[in-house]
Amino acid sequence: MECQSLSGAPMMGWGSFPLDGLAWSSGEPSWHCTWPDSKRGLCPNCGSQVCALDDGATTLARTLSALGNPPDLVPVNQSFRETAVPWLPQVPGTCDRPHS
Repeated sequence: MECQSLSGAPMMGWGSFPLDGLAWSSGEPSWHCTWPDSKRGLCPNCGSQVCALDDGATTLARTLSALGNPPDLVPVNQSFRETAVPWLPQVPGTCDRPHS
């Protein structure tokens, strides 16, 4: 539900990428705390949400829409199935893993 509220959309696609070796090619996002242990990275130019980072995490969650056209990325998990809008089918072949 949080991602639906933050995005204003029925679903958000995320990809997780290791923090080790991460470098920003166009400058670091502007950070905004959204929860006590999580912050969202916003594009410093347009304000779009491009990533999320939890305290103590070893990976950065990047919104798939911010990656342009990622044809090789295939969903492996669908979180928050219980609050999904009823008119949108579940992502096939995924499971509902515990939220991290």
